[in-house]
Amino acid sequence: MDIGIGLPNAVRGVDRRGIVDWAKRAENAGFSSLGTIDRIAYPNFESLIALSAAAAVTERIRLVTDILLAPLRTNPALFAKQAATIDQLSGGRLVLGLAPGGREDDYAVIRRGLLRRGADFEPPA
Repeated sequence: MDIGIGLPNAVRGVDRRGIVDWAKRAENAGFSSLGTIDRIAYPNFESLIALSAAAAVTERIRLVTDILLAPLRTNPALFAKQAATIDQLSGGRLVLGLAPGGREDDYAVIRRGLLRRGADFEPPA
């Protein structure tokens, strides 16, 4: 059985040292993965950047986005490049979990309607 643990990227008061120390401790404790919470309108560490910090101080633990709000990434080519870069730099440990999300405040800060999130998540025709 594989057991993962959350990276505290959305916990208030956690700083840079807290992120990297947690990642090291999780790997040393034998967890199989580190997951992040993705919010735009919340004062947290951005998921991909937090996972890249974790990748820099770990060797085997999988790096998981639980769940990355894909429609809020307004440039799909840049998003794909960022994800591919983290995957390459981590030795293939990135696991992308994607979803449209459902919190209105995340959509409001990028000036996009929540009701469009399904259409924004669909691949181009």
